Amino acid sequence: MRILQLNLNHCRSAQNLLSQTVRELGISVAIVCDQYKNPGPHYTWIADSNKQAAIWVLGGLPVQGRPSRPHPFFTWARVSDLYIFSVYTPPRLTTAEFSALLSNVVEEAQGKRPLIIAGDFNAWSTEWGSSETKPRDVILLDALSALDVVLLNTGHTPTFTGPQGSSIIDLSFASDSLTPRVAGGVWRAMSSPTATTEPSPSV
Repeated sequence: MRILQLNLNHCRSAQNLLSQTVRELGISVAIVCDQYKNPGPHYTWIADSNKQAAIWVLGGLPVQGRPSRPHPFFTWARVSDLYIFSVYTPPRLTTAEFSALLSNVVEEAQGKRPLIIAGDFNAWSTEWGSSETKPRDVILLDALSALDVVLLNTGHTPTFTGPQGSSIIDLSFASDSLTPRVAGGVWRAMSSPTATTEPSPSV
């Protein structure tokens, strides 16, 4: 199963290219953040209540599980016995709101294994290649430590490039048991016409 993590940066042209991209790359599941819009009613497009995080299941794969009700800023789906979470934490969130959101993600993810959590966390840390570490890093890693997940990002490849520079804010975490299967344990970045980059693990 090939999984693409894609930050659409609320860009219409990026979302218009999404269908072409997943088809060309043979993607089974797309983990989407900051989408321009949600498509019409479609069981395999599972979005959060804020329309800022989604999971798109492709290729006729059955959705084995999904939230009973939409959550703000995150969603999840169970596909091929794998739990996949998409998370978007806007930069406008206060520290308390950021911490509360992560607590909600962790609570929802408890007992769900094997697990991938991916998204735009708007968190900076030298641990994943940023030039500096900011307070959200500690909050994020402390929260996710309860889930025994491993950071997949490697190297210093930016996950976003724009007029004001580049950053590494799109992160992927996975259960330790999955890391040997995720692209050989190596996180890879690919560039898109919208100047974003995305990790693309295979499991």
